Amino acid sequence: MGIREDFLAKLDAMKFKGVANVAVMKAGRPAKVLTDAELLKGHAKVSADVGFQATVYETRMGSYFGWFWLVFTSVHCVAMFYGLAGGSVKVNGVLVEHAAWWDYFVMALFYVPFFLVGFAFSVARYRVELTDDLIVVNWRILPYVGWTWRLPVGDDVKVTLAYRGSRENDKPAVAIVVTSQGKDIDFGAFLAEDVKEYLAGAIRYYYAGDEVAPTPFIANE
Repeated sequence: MGIREDFLAKLDAMKFKGVANVAVMKAGRPAKVLTDAELLKGHAKVSADVGFQATVYETRMGSYFGWFWLVFTSVHCVAMFYGLAGGSVKVNGVLVEHAAWWDYFVMALFYVPFFLVGFAFSVARYRVELTDDLIVVNWRILPYVGWTWRLPVGDDVKVTLAYRGSRENDKPAVAIVVTSQGKDIDFGAFLAEDVKEYLAGAIRYYYAGDEVAPTPFIANE
């Protein structure tokens, strides 16, 4: 009984720790306060367009997984179309010896969602437009294909990096979360970590530019 009780106690402790860690990740951590120099330097993967009425940041997903998925899907697609043309591919369990145009059309439709997944993790773009009273985030897999988030903002804009349910390689992936006037939007969970840090910091800087980044402590010699 002692061994069993010890095992159950350890299991409960692991569960409690897991729940506590998720709670901490959901609460998030504040975005980094960028200095003027860091903002001026920019980020290699993020383009910026600073205007009089709005500032726009754009970045591409460009993940290795996305490019690998696209290459694999393309090779597999070409092989299947070649096989269909040669009469060596089965459709619905029936060997198609002389393919008609609708056979090619059906196969093309089959591959559409696979290519969209690849595009979503490779060439898809985020466009973040910041104005004094509104944040607009566009995510486009292809032109006119994607989602748009809008958040009216006031004087209480809060930017954090927090867990919102996305997982990458079976690990929680934090998203950029912007909160204002009791509402929030989250996006960019699968962006590279350095890109997320920079975008979150840039958004925070736009709405709280007078914040001063902490000065490193220098001990007296």
